[in-house]
Amino acid sequence: MSIVTVENYAPFELLSDPAALGLATTTVSSPLGTCVARHPARRTSTRATLFLHGAAGSWTTWTPLLQAAVADRIDLGDIVVFDLPGWGDASLAEGSVDDPVFAICSLVKDMAEELGYTEWDIVGHSLGGFIALHMASIWPQAVLSVGMVSGTTFSIIHSVEHPVRRFGELPGFTMLWRVMQFLALLGRAGPALVRGIGGIGLLRPATFPLFRHWRAVPRSQGHALAIEIRPRSFATAAAVTRGYDADSLWSRIECPVRATKGDRDVFVTQEDLDHLGRLLPSSLRTVIPDCGHFGAVERPRAVLSALGYTED
Repeated sequence: MSIVTVENYAPFELLSDPAALGLATTTVSSPLGTCVARHPARRTSTRATLFLHGAAGSWTTWTPLLQAAVADRIDLGDIVVFDLPGWGDASLAEGSVDDPVFAICSLVKDMAEELGYTEWDIVGHSLGGFIALHMASIWPQAVLSVGMVSGTTFSIIHSVEHPVRRFGELPGFTMLWRVMQFLALLGRAGPALVRGIGGIGLLRPATFPLFRHWRAVPRSQGHALAIEIRPRSFATAAAVTRGYDADSLWSRIECPVRATKGDRDVFVTQEDLDHLGRLLPSSLRTVIPDCGHFGAVERPRAVLSALGYTED
């Protein structure tokens, strides 16, 4: 287990204009909904780094890390930064699909191939890390590496399967999930209520467990949370993990895996990293000091180091 050197907290605002990073936009559709990607206007390789956000996030979650890479002249190669169905500018269709995990993975695959990329280094935050591991387990010929930034794994699976018996494992997640399930039942009134909470200044303290220093979180991140806390999408994302056999599926993974978490991460436990290490002994696991669940926003340079893009 390695510990990395930290830098100033949350040094970059989130960006909402892909042109500011020289990126174009493409949309693909499926029965699950749409998927929106920001990517180079001109492909330079058949290999790309795919960035997958988590629940209550969008492509903008990655923009502080991308700005850090530009500032430090770190070459990430061709990048594809996603809005997954139900988040950002991507829509979530009404109804359900038989296998939502595979449906999300297939949509990511379709987008990558639509853009001409057949080999992928996948970096996932929170639920995006879960999706990255699943893609690596089913498409080993295409997934060359996985990087997880507070990837939600075993504890989330336990909490969704047994919310009462396993409540003490991730109480913050379980309470937020239950609130999102309730708000989802309100239909369009649910998101409106979240926006109202944000409008009177209560959203930042209500979501402070996600960040190590919530008072220092950029205003753009607070604004993004007010938009991206979407009850139906959050409840649907949590349900993706129900009944998932992580040990059986993830033990098949052949590519290099690097996993990070903040030392004050309320959605990922030390046992999550330890369990992953037992399952994938060659994986590299890093705890980032003075950091919560949003490492790409809070400690972007430390995350780049932990994922192997810079030397310690």
